Amino acid sequence: MIENFLKYLISLGLSSKSLKNYKSDVNHFSAWLIQKVRSFGASIESFPETIPFLKPETADEYKKFLMKNNVPVKTTNRRLSTLRHLSRFLVSSEIINFDFMKGKTNLTQGKNNGFDIINDFAKFLESEKVSENTRKNYLSDIRQLFQSLN
Repeated sequence: MIENFLKYLISLGLSSKSLKNYKSDVNHFSAWLIQKVRSFGASIESFPETIPFLKPETADEYKKFLMKNNVPVKTTNRRLSTLRHLSRFLVSSEIINFDFMKGKTNLTQGKNNGFDIINDFAKFLESEKVSENTRKNYLSDIRQLFQSLN
């Protein structure tokens, strides 16, 4: 299925660099979704087996996962773009009958998701020679706060 998705992207005339990034992004999402579905107790091995578990909330959960793991905004937005293409491909191929990315927006760096504030705070903690574990805990708490506000 992923190979067919890549053929779909080629048909859109994307550059080879974009194709490389989209392939990496869809593989990342696929691995994440397989792990997520396995956490429900399902014994699955491949992306096509995850399709019955796809729902609109899946995109939101993945976005939160990327934010929680401090993935750069540009990378997160590229991955979300990949998922929008994937969703359109799955609908056009009649594999699913809904756009699981409908209405899902990119992150905006700055006030809305707190990345600038978090980075500034991380630098401050480092300058104050706060222990690594304490910094990690503080930053995790602040990320969770910003995610709950989004």
